[in-house]
Amino acid sequence: MKGRLILGLVVAVALLAGIVTPAGFALAVENHAHVTVTGAPSFISITQAITTWTVNDTPGAAGNGFMEPSTTYYANPANDAGVPSDPVTDGQCYFTVTNASSTIPLTLTVNWGNFSGGDAMTNSDTGSATATSFGAYSYCTGMTYSSGKVVAKVTGSSAMKTSWTTATLKWGLAISTRTDAWASGDAQTSTVTITATAT
Repeated sequence: MKGRLILGLVVAVALLAGIVTPAGFALAVENHAHVTVTGAPSFISITQAITTWTVNDTPGAAGNGFMEPSTTYYANPANDAGVPSDPVTDGQCYFTVTNASSTIPLTLTVNWGNFSGGDAMTNSDTGSATATSFGAYSYCTGMTYSSGKVVAKVTGSSAMKTSWTTATLKWGLAISTRTDAWASGDAQTSTVTITATAT
């Protein structure tokens, strides 16, 4: 039995000794490598500080809180009847939108829905008022108001701001009320939506 073990070891050693590597080559220690891939996701997130506006009753400005026919009102903290200047200043914009996104340029679009309640106005989608419809615009700081304000439609409005990368942006709204008098004094409510997309 002892002799067989010795013979087996001798054969094993002989087999190992017979392994010869080709000239100039060494046995590989490792035949692969690793690459670590890192990516920062692009995401869009905005927040709106002030979420309500009572037409003709901006805090700190003259107004009685009632809309009159054939009248244009502005979401202007100084005065709801104050037309923004060229260019628009921060102090003429009631709203502030905050950019909580990645550092990517954003496009801001403002849509303004129809009113509901009482003798409700509809959005003309043209910026001009009619007998039963209102005209609407959005604007933002730095814009030339007289030529740059943007018609705020129910859907499909043009961009109010493109390539926006700053932390915050001041912006406002303008509404031209219907030309006919209302048949009801019930309050009306509508929703304005500001949307951010990648520029």
